[in-house]
Amino acid sequence: MTPSVKTMLAGIALGMSVSTSPMQAKEWRGTIGEPLRDSSEQALQLVEHLRSIQARFFGAWTCPACFRQMNLFGKQAGADVPYIECRKPEQLPDQAAACDAAQIRAYPTWVLPDGQRREGLQTLDALSSWTGLN
Repeated sequence: MTPSVKTMLAGIALGMSVSTSPMQAKEWRGTIGEPLRDSSEQALQLVEHLRSIQARFFGAWTCPACFRQMNLFGKQAGADVPYIECRKPEQLPDQAAACDAAQIRAYPTWVLPDGQRREGLQTLDALSSWTGLN
């Protein structure tokens, strides 16, 4: 059995959707752990919408709910989520300052340009509805 077939079978055993031509994800550079699965079409559309309306996801690399939030987007969309890291002030001072300016008190927090915010883990459906995607 070839290594690629073994990988595909392992993915199926874990309940992951497996494609013979997976979408390519950008190299992961986020401070939150990389998502574990590929992105859905819904996640890809939502992240494009979130970026177009300048929504922001404020979080912390130490926050389990932030990792779960990023995981909902998957690998490909997750690489493009408009994420601001609040808990690395020495490494990312501009992002930490943005968190202070937005008065972030809980993680994850989603903020729209008009100041509307949602705190806590949000489903993709909830984000889509709240931001006017559908």
